[in-house]
This record gives sequence, C-alpha cells and structure tokens, in this order.
Amino acid sequence: MSNDNNNNNNINNTTSVNNNGNSIKTIKENIQACMEIYYHLKSTLGPYGRDKLIVDKNNNYLSTNDGATILQYLKITHPAPRLLIGIAKSQDETVGDGTTSVVLLTCILLQNALKSILLSIHPIIFIKGYQISLDFCLNVINEIKISPINDNEELLKKEEIFENEEFLKHLYSVASTSISSKILARYSDHFSKIGVESVKRLKFNATQDLIRVIGITGNSMLESQLIDGILLEIDRNQLSSFKIDQQQQAQQINNNKENEKIKSILKNPSIIIGKLQLNKSSSNQFQGLNLSIPNYNNKVDQNNNKEQRDKIELLIKKGINIVISDTEIPPWIELIFKENNILYFNIPDSRELEVISHCINCSLIYDLSSLLEEGNENEKQSSMISKPNSIEILPIGDKFFLKISLNGDDDGGGGDDDNNKNKNKNKQLLSNGATMLLRSPTDTMLQECIRSFKDMLNILSATVRNPYLIGGGGCTYIELSKRLRNKANEFITDEKLLISINCFADSLEMIPMILIQNAGYDSLDLLGKLKLVHKSTTSTINPSLNNIWKGVNLNDGTIVDMISDLNVKEPSFLLSNILTLSSRAAQMILRINNNIFIEPRSQFKIPNQL
Repeated sequence: MSNDNNNNNNINNTTSVNNNGNSIKTIKENIQACMEIYYHLKSTLGPYGRDKLIVDKNNNYLSTNDGATILQYLKITHPAPRLLIGIAKSQDETVGDGTTSVVLLTCILLQNALKSILLSIHPIIFIKGYQISLDFCLNVINEIKISPINDNEELLKKEEIFENEEFLKHLYSVASTSISSKILARYSDHFSKIGVESVKRLKFNATQDLIRVIGITGNSMLESQLIDGILLEIDRNQLSSFKIDQQQQAQQINNNKENEKIKSILKNPSIIIGKLQLNKSSSNQFQGLNLSIPNYNNKVDQNNNKEQRDKIELLIKKGINIVISDTEIPPWIELIFKENNILYFNIPDSRELEVISHCINCSLIYDLSSLLEEGNENEKQSSMISKPNSIEILPIGDKFFLKISLNGDDDGGGGDDDNNKNKNKNKQLLSNGATMLLRSPTDTMLQECIRSFKDMLNILSATVRNPYLIGGGGCTYIELSKRLRNKANEFITDEKLLISINCFADSLEMIPMILIQNAGYDSLDLLGKLKLVHKSTTSTINPSLNNIWKGVNLNDGTIVDMISDLNVKEPSFLLSNILTLSSRAAQMILRINNNIFIEPRSQFKIPNQL
C-alpha cells in the first residue's frame, strides 16, 4: 500500500509540475505578444513623441501619434493584446486622454512580473501585490490633489464657477497639457482658449455633441475658430434660392476685409427639423409585386404626389423657409423649394439631427400634420418652428455655409460702451450650442486636428465635473513610487509580496523615464536626480512646501516645479483612471494560465442519397 501511495504522489507531483510549466509558458507567450504593442507605442509618448505613418493596401496614409488611433489600425491576431486595445478604447471614451500611458503601463507591469514569475514566484502573488499597490496609490492621489479654488469649494458645483478667473486658468492649464503631445501643440495658446470657451458653453452638460466639429482645409491652423450657433453646408446652386446676385457677392467679399463674409440675413427666418419623410411613397408595401391592375402605377403616383404636395403647401402656408430632414428629396420637390425660396438640408445622422434641434431651440418633427395642431408659436421652448435672430451665409474656403444663431450678431461691433459689451458676452454664454471650425493645410493634418480637439474637449468636460488637479509631466508617478516603497518596506513582511509591490513601483518610474528618453536626454541620469529630489520631501502637513510636483522640463532638461514653474497640470481622475485600468488589465492577463483556441465547427453536409 505504501508503494502505491508513493506512486500516486509522484504522479500528482509530475502533473502539477507540468501544469505549472504550461501555465508559465502561456503567461510568457501572452506577455511577449503584449510587448509588441509596447514597442510600437513607446516612442509616441509625451510632447516629444514621434508619429507613426500608417499605410493601407490602397496606399492611403495617416500620420498620427494618438495611441487609440494606432491601435485601431494594427492587425492583431493574438487574444492577449486585444485586451489592451479594449482598455485603450475605454480610456479614450471615458476620459479622452492617456490611452498611450494606459497601454504602456500595463505592458511594463506585465514585463516586470514575468521576470519574477520565471524565478518561481506564483502569478497570484503579483495579482495581490498589484491590487494592494493600486489601492494605496489611489489614496495618495486623493491626499495630494489640489482644488482649483481654495476659498469656496461649494462654488465648484454651481454655474457661477464659469465666471471665476481662477477656475478658468485651471481649465486653460489642463487644456494646454492635454494637447502638449498632439498636433495642436504648435498653437497651444490659441486652441486652449477655444477649448475653454467651448466648455463654458457646455457647462456641466456631459453631451459634448453640442459642440459640433467641422474641418475644412485652409491656409493655417490659426484660422480655426469657435462660431456661435450651427453651420450647415450649402452648395452654390442653392444660393439662388436666396436671390443673391453673384456680382453682389463679389463686392461683399472685396469690401469686407475682416472675415470675408457674405451676409444675407433673412427677414423672417422659420426653421423646422425632423424626420419628415418627404420622399416616402405610400405604396412602399407594394414594391416588388408585379401587379397587373390597369393604370395602377399612375394612380399610385398621383396619390403619392398629392400627399407630398399637401405637405409642401403646409410648409409654404406656415412660412417655412429652411427645412432640415434626414432624407433626400425628389427633383420635383427640390424645384418647388427653389421657386418658393425654401432651403433644404439633408442630415442623414439621427443623432446630429437631435443636436441641431437642441441648438436652434425647437423639437424634432416626425409628422408634418403636427404643425396644424400647434397653437402658441410664441413659446419657442416647446415650438416646432424655430425663428433664430441671426441667419447669414459664410464663405469658408471653397464652400458656403449657412450660419444659424439664436443670439443675434455676435461680432462685437454693436455698441461702443462697456455695458453693451458685457451684455453681449453674457448673451453668448446662453447659447444652446456652437460649432468648432478647424482649419488645416492638408486633409491628413485636418483629421488629426479633429481627433486632438475632441480629446481635449472630452477631458475638459470631465474636468468640469471633477475639477481637482495634480502636477503633470510624470512628477506624480515618481512621488507615488517613492511613497509606495516606503510604505511597503514599513508594513509588508512577506518577501514575495514585497517583490510584487516593488515591481509596481518600478513600473511607475518607467513612465517619466520614457518621457525623458523621447525628449533626447539621458534618462538614467535625470531620473536618478529626480528621485533624489523627491526623497527630500519630508513634510506631510503642508504638501505645497514639498517637492512632490518636481519634474523634468523636457525643453531644457532641468528639474523644476511642474505646477508653479511650468503650469503643467492634469486632472487627478486622469491618473487614477490610468492606474486602475492598467492594474486591472495586468491582473486579468496574469490570471490566464491556458489559451484555448476553439476551431470552427465543420459544416454539416447532407449525406448522398442513394
């Protein structure tokens, strides 16, 4: 019996060794697959990050350093790196920035863990250590974060905060830090101001679609501007519906030297928007049927045209001169619209229709017969017909746009006294929406500008709802690493768990090291000096007297205070989100001990009948 027990024990030990070997092999394969993404993205981090040229099979190219965009175009077949793409997409959707940092930190955590796993430390130890480190770092961030307003934090939840200069400066610094590594960084002041103005219009509204972003190729990115109201593109043929003579347009272009605008303000503009189904046939249910009824098609066409004509007569009777819908219209309806000076816009996107209806302050219409039931047209908030105060045609590049604004002429040329100017400013702040017009010399740069601006708007919008800040430039990573080591050495007695926590601290230090490397400096030398500076931080009562915000000025390689000297700030929730996603993703991959690839089932074949 003893011999049988010994044989069983040997078999079990052999099986466990084989399982552990297979588990380590799987973890190694998964981490090595993730490191391929790491080497792709490493050089794109920071203000001196390099761009990647992406070319498809049709020789269409794209130059970008945005991590989410690069991951979108990478052909990845291994399942483990796909998890990294998922967390990058989550970071991009929730915050709008830090996608590259999330992926890089995850890969570094995995790589550091692999070195010790190969030395027979169980992956579960690293999962526990990473979770302990994450909880500690999140608590430290909550301790050291700074409020943008020290006197009255209750004001942060009120709309009056958008008139506070201190808070607006805080938003400006966050915007400039956000675009420091993007294409908009070359005109950081210009776009940071535009970003802050955009958020002032959104206020606490999380719906960023109210700021519509339009890109048009132009001479310079400095021509980009935030326009009150909405812009709808029209073609040159539709300009005839406004009865504008081409010679008069040319004279207006030559006379107006400021913005080269063509202005044709309608006396009584009336706008409706909705899914009007002007091209819908009442015989849709009979399409595809071969009906032999005599004169059936003629009767259907006559009934359909009569139904559409009744709709158009209702529009003309109501005095509607601008129609916005989601379908194209037949040529005969287009001709009637031109004869009656009705301008038609086709917006196929339903979400964009909702945004435009909110901006022009009217509700969507799904049936034109509802116009007959409308009683009080003076109440614009519930009206189906919008009557804006300002309508004008703007030539931008080689295109024409119809500008619709509810706040009248916002050019600032109305009054001479300060009171009128203040009223105009307050009036602009009450606008329901705005349009961001981005200009760039090439189409490729224009697409990158649009992505960069949307990322900046996303993080600014989130900052309004969570306004606490920390120092940028990687200084917080060094401070977290220092405090984590000190805390672990003080309380952790398990050597293996201490190794896992130190691996987390080492990974945090890699982010500022990559920033220094991409800027062309000696990363080991500068990082060593920076760590010595942070070690001199002793006071826990007044963090402002410490060196916790000390970082490397990547312009000249000196160690400076990132907040007081460079005004480089970022929201505290940004770093918290980066640490949370990267730590959870690393734990998820370390939990995998076997990859099971399921082959597709063979298709069932009907046996041959005899």
